Amino acid sequence: MYWKKVLGQSTIRVATAALLLTQLLGAAGSVSAAGKDVEVHLIGINDFHGQLDTTSIVSDKKAGTAPILATYLKEAQAKYEHSLLFHNGDSVGASAPVSSLDRDEPTMEWMNMMGFDVASLGNHEFDQGVAALKAQIFGGLDPKEGKVTHAGAKFDYVNANVIETATGKTLIKPYVIKEVGGVKIGFIGLVTKSTPAKVSPSGTAGVRFLSAEEEVEAVNKYAKELQDKGVETIIVLAHDPATTKEGVTTGEAADLAKALPADSPVDVIVAGDNHALANGEVNGKLIVQAYSYGTAFEDIKLMIDPATGDVTEKSATVTSTFQEGVKEDPESLAIIKKSLDKHPELTKPVGTTDGSVTRTDAYNNEAALGNLIADSMREADFGDKASAADFAFMNPGGIRADLPKGDVTFADLAKIQPFGNTLVKLELTGEQIKTLLQQQWGTNADGTPNTKTLQISGLKYTADFNKPVAERVTGLTLEDGTPIDPAKTYTAVVNNFMAAGGDNYKVLVDAKSSLAGPIDLDVFYQYIVDTYKGADIVAKTEGRITNLAASKEETETPATTEFISRAEFVSTLVDLMKLNEVAAAPAFKDVAANASYADAIAEATHAGFIQGYGGNFNPDRDITREEAATILAKLVKDQASDKNAAKIIAGFEDGKTVSTYAVKSMAKLIDKGILSGAEKNLLQPKQGLSTNDAKALIQKAVAAKAS
Repeated sequence: MYWKKVLGQSTIRVATAALLLTQLLGAAGSVSAAGKDVEVHLIGINDFHGQLDTTSIVSDKKAGTAPILATYLKEAQAKYEHSLLFHNGDSVGASAPVSSLDRDEPTMEWMNMMGFDVASLGNHEFDQGVAALKAQIFGGLDPKEGKVTHAGAKFDYVNANVIETATGKTLIKPYVIKEVGGVKIGFIGLVTKSTPAKVSPSGTAGVRFLSAEEEVEAVNKYAKELQDKGVETIIVLAHDPATTKEGVTTGEAADLAKALPADSPVDVIVAGDNHALANGEVNGKLIVQAYSYGTAFEDIKLMIDPATGDVTEKSATVTSTFQEGVKEDPESLAIIKKSLDKHPELTKPVGTTDGSVTRTDAYNNEAALGNLIADSMREADFGDKASAADFAFMNPGGIRADLPKGDVTFADLAKIQPFGNTLVKLELTGEQIKTLLQQQWGTNADGTPNTKTLQISGLKYTADFNKPVAERVTGLTLEDGTPIDPAKTYTAVVNNFMAAGGDNYKVLVDAKSSLAGPIDLDVFYQYIVDTYKGADIVAKTEGRITNLAASKEETETPATTEFISRAEFVSTLVDLMKLNEVAAAPAFKDVAANASYADAIAEATHAGFIQGYGGNFNPDRDITREEAATILAKLVKDQASDKNAAKIIAGFEDGKTVSTYAVKSMAKLIDKGILSGAEKNLLQPKQGLSTNDAKALIQKAVAAKAS
């Protein structure tokens, strides 16, 4: 999923206006009647992603950066007699270049300086493999390039659901006990079970992840061990997605809460991964998450009976870290300055663009930015004194942002390719190249298509969607039109994620030879510098990929209207609004992380436009007129009163058929001239929308929002 712009020397991640200024959704806490309970505050963040100098925009205000966040955290702790500081997964990985260029050691240095007490693993801690993970946590030479020596964390990391296959034991300790104010608090760590699908296969080599059922057993087991050690206050730091909307909390963290016994000693589950807001109670467990990138922090208040160790009251607030009027923490500034002094290239523009070099629809078609990246990969120097490779292939899920309009810095390039993947040169036959292209077209568990169109350099092909996958690739040629010989051996450059079979590109594992080379970001940066020399960066679609849509069989029956699906509707809305914020898969059970529409659904969820039904989104179901209205009404200000809304809807013959939840939304759009009757004086709220009608409706709503 995918992200935005630059301000001065800082990368800016633009959050939608739907984010609230400050979230105060915790349960109303009252003072203990006994007056003897110990008040403890757990101050925490999640999904920081090494955004040390990243300024975000939240509700049109500047927020975040480590110096600002540090001030908030220090002030919060200073208010309380008893507090602990924690991080809940993805502290590093997909980081800002000020951190990533030194293998995230600057972020680890910052966390040590802040005095964090405990942290859990996130999926991004596995990006570079278990050895690199252990070096960051326990100290030592980083195995990647061997240039950075980590000091190690001065605080505890915990995880209970990642098992080393060689030993059968947890990768790191499953829990830790902290004592504060004379009471003991146990922290159990978990990471999302989707981790193997989110990182390169090499990142999780040597470990396995517990199933949902095994995970519940593990939490129960370690909770019992904690109780046996006299600990009754138990916190699960679960880097699992969760979202609270309209008082309802859903997601993996909520599923875990429901799966635990109602009388479980677990008091709080801290969520993460999907960069959302969560603050609600499920099955007696408080679930909290504070967005991402240091734009917010949670303050979990616990009242603990010192005699029994039980939590008598619990609540939480989530506060946005707005910059205005806040003094930057000098110790944090010093860490950033040290990194920038070491890497002055971070502050210098490498060129400019007109805003057209984007990854638009890269999962389905050729994209301008995809071409640019693939071209840079093909020219990579592997130190073998060979000429450019014959081909290059880039997976669309690895293209994480667009090139911004205007000046482009190294930081912008790092946002596009944030994972620090190694490029790999492979020897593949022409037949294997064809198989690789066929592996673009997978199928989800429910039978729906799962397309991940590779961005390519050095070849052209046509995909005829009237044919089965095994016959779909036609006209496979070199750039000059020369047919690719199935028996001939060619060289192809991919990243190490793909080379290891990631995204189901399994044919690459059978390559004749494999040569590891430079880092993808370094290659991309140097290609931009050498090719454009600080001037306009230009790239466009060139007909490298031609997709022939499947034709509809002619019948003698009258043509019927094809309605737009819920996923297609949301994708159209997100594309038109150019939303590019989140970096995690949507928290819906029926939306696969690698589905072509997953990014759009995650963006719409993050913006507050959608929330699903009982943990599902039903992406393939036709969207109804009233469902579409409910989504689009969130773009338009001035909610109609209940009385006026009822009056507006009553003016239609079928007004009584509008679902209660949709009355105010449909009325608002009608009042604004965005929505009209389907025909004559009928609203037909349960009817679907054609693609053209849906696009027209979305365009009107977006225009109304902008006005």
